[in-house]
Parts: sequence; C-alpha cells; structure tokens
Amino acid sequence: MEVLGQSLILLTSLAALAKSAQVVVKNLLHFAKALSWNTFITGFLILGVMSSTPEFFVGVNSAIDGTPQLSLGNLIGASLVLLTLITGITAAYTGGISLSRTFPWSEVVIMDAVILSPLLLLLDRSLTRVDALILLSAWGIYAWRLYKNQVNLAENVVHSANSSFNHKMTRALTFFVLGFFGLVIASRFAVNSAVALAGMINVPVLIIGILIFAIGTNLPELILSFTAVHEHQKNLILGDVLGSATTNTLVLSIVGLIHPFEINDLEVFTTSTLFLIAAVAFFSFLVKSRNRISREEGMALLGLYILFVTIEVTTKIF
Repeated sequence: MEVLGQSLILLTSLAALAKSAQVVVKNLLHFAKALSWNTFITGFLILGVMSSTPEFFVGVNSAIDGTPQLSLGNLIGASLVLLTLITGITAAYTGGISLSRTFPWSEVVIMDAVILSPLLLLLDRSLTRVDALILLSAWGIYAWRLYKNQVNLAENVVHSANSSFNHKMTRALTFFVLGFFGLVIASRFAVNSAVALAGMINVPVLIIGILIFAIGTNLPELILSFTAVHEHQKNLILGDVLGSATTNTLVLSIVGLIHPFEINDLEVFTTSTLFLIAAVAFFSFLVKSRNRISREEGMALLGLYILFVTIEVTTKIF
C-alpha cells in the first residue's frame, strides 16, 4: 500500500512538473516573440533551455538531498528520450521534420561533443567540482558561440509603448513566476517520492531517473513538439530537442558543483551510456544525410528507444 501511495505521489508530481514547465515556457515565449530572433534560435535558446527547467529543479533537489545519482540517471535518460522517443514520435506523426538550413553540420558536431562531454569526464566513475566547472564552461562557450553566429544583432528588441502590449507582458511575467514556483514545489515532491520508492522496491535510483524521470521531465518537450506541428512551426522542434539535450550538460555541471559524486551502479551506467552514444551518432547521421529526419527514420529512432527500455527493464529490474 505504501508503494502505491509513493507511486501516486511520484506520478502526480511529474504531471505537475510538466504542467508548470509548460506554463513557464509558454509565457517566456511571449517575450521571445518581442525579439527578432529566427525560429531555430527561439527553439534552441528559449524553448530548448527553458523546457529543461524540470531537469534543473530535479537536479538541484537531488544534489541537495545527497542523491545526485537520481539526477544523473534523469539527464542520461532525458537525452535518450529527446533524441529517440520525442524526435521519433514527432517525425513519424508529421511525416518528417527538418533542421534549419542556418544550422550547419559543423554545429551538429560541436553539439554532439557538448552532449557527450559528461561521459568523458565520468570515465573515472566520478564527477568532481573541477569536472563540473569544465562542463559549465563547455556549455557556456557553445551557447554563446551559437548565439553570436545565429542571432541578428541589428535590432533585436521591438519597443512598444502600447498599453495592450505592456499588459500582455505583465500577464506573461505573472504566469512565468507562478510556473516557476510550481516547478520548485513539484520537483521537491518528485525527488522525495522517487528516492522513497527506489528504497521500497530495491531498485537503484539511477534506474528510476533513467526510466521514469526521463519521460516525466520531458513531457514539456513532447507537448511543445506537437504544439509546434499544429501551429506550422516545425523548425522549432529540432531546435527545442537539441537545445534541451545540450542543456542537460549544463544541469549536470550544476549538480556536480553542489554535490560531487561517484558512479555506484557501473552496469546500469555503462548500458545507458552506450545507448546514448548510439543515439547521438544515429541522430547526427540522419540529420547529416538530408538535413531532415523522415517518417521511416523516426520509426527507427523510436525502435532504438524501445530496445533500450526493454534491455534495462528485463536485466535490471526483473
């Protein structure tokens, strides 16, 4: 009965986390529309970064609670979910999604390096504060470089003295703050219930992070993907996915700064790491081929995620 109760708390918290993130991103996008940024940059720097707020709050709370393994699992799983499950479902549903032509192949290579850089620093089975600073610097340099290369610096801000415009901005700011507090509260409940549940059913918190939190914290990205499709803004989708995947490196650096940690479950970490490398390589190959991902290729990405979950569930839980 106690397991059922904690499970309900966890699922409710993840749902609240996703809804709060949706509110945050939606209202932040109102501000982005007041800037003359291209669609991909809006997807990458605004949606991609801000839709990672659930991972950020889960990471901070898990680090404060002394369970950074939960955040590590969440972040590895989240990148897998983004590059395979969400991209695969969206491509299969829409018939294909494209990458902005203003985003060259060289940027994809650098993006891959940023996403995989934590794995390199974790080869010694630990993440120190020095490692965390390296990750933070790598993400910061990459984001600034992308911003400088992509954003039109001529006249970004659209000034308006219109009272209706100012009212909308005030309303957006209010809901942004409310969503922010929702994230703080929901992430706290989610972390506590996940740790309790892992102890009750004797499952490593790394697994909870990889299989449950990864999907729960990426519900905003899934919702945003389908919203972008219906609003004929397909270029937002891959920008959001790539922005979120690279932001996971930023989140892990913050977790490491708060609470340096060691890898306790090497087998689980190794399996998920190999699948993440495969997902990044496969995703990049598909983008390189035609600057787009077709319906068939989306199904292949979806199959890769299903294979990953099947292996993790059958070998680590049962």
